[in-house]
Amino acid sequence: MIIVITGTPGSGKSTIVDLLSKKLGFEKLHVSSFLIQNKAFSEYDELRQSYVIDEEKAFHLIDSFIKNRNVVIETIYPSLISHADKVIVLRKDPRVLYVELKRRGWGELKIAENVMAEILGVISGEAKEYFGNICEINVTNKKPEEVVEQILSNNCDIVDWLNIEEIQDLLISLDKVISSYEDSISDE
Repeated sequence: MIIVITGTPGSGKSTIVDLLSKKLGFEKLHVSSFLIQNKAFSEYDELRQSYVIDEEKAFHLIDSFIKNRNVVIETIYPSLISHADKVIVLRKDPRVLYVELKRRGWGELKIAENVMAEILGVISGEAKEYFGNICEINVTNKKPEEVVEQILSNNCDIVDWLNIEEIQDLLISLDKVISSYEDSISDE
């Protein structure tokens, strides 16, 4: 059985994967560290402080690893997973996520892009596109054990941050931050 846990950085994927894999007795795969260890990247993006994944190499490495295994996969790249029995998208209130990413010491652009991705449901949209049937879980203010129980009971949430006026305002301010980096981004 293949269970994919995805969501924006800071949504709690690693913690949930660790707890869920232990509870089920499954192996776990943290995709980003797995890909870095196996040098499945083409370069390092200094501006965003992250690796640029070689998607073809990554897809084949992951596919080989998960073959004939029971595994819980943690990833921000659901499209790199060839198949899954269950896909869970962890969602976190963008205002809380912003604070979490800032606490990590991330750069302004990286925070803005990731929080905007959460507001717009970018990872959720990608997961729906590749897998069709997904389960979103709003993890905001929930204990990890509660989230695991929600996953095991197939208790999904409907998440739409754009209905909240304060988050609409946050989106506008994030867009301004990203726009201030346009010259640097367009040079890539």
